Amino acid sequence: MGRALHTSDGRRAKRIWILLGGQMIPVRRTGEMRYSHPAFCATVRANDRRNDVPAVLLNRINQLLKTKAANDPIWEVVR
Repeated sequence: MGRALHTSDGRRAKRIWILLGGQMIPVRRTGEMRYSHPAFCATVRANDRRNDVPAVLLNRINQLLKTKAANDPIWEVVR
């Protein structure tokens, strides 16, 4: 994938996160979601009640997309 992902759609970003191998863990009683991935040691914690996508999460998604092989057909699903 040659271009960076720019989206404000939270559902699409969550779907891409799962396709890239990430996990979403709800934080109890706060309305927040913790995004974790084996490639990163730190997690991203974001408000799940909002519809927009945090910039930190978009940054992590774009980092993961850059590290994947360009000719691997499974990553064409993300577009």
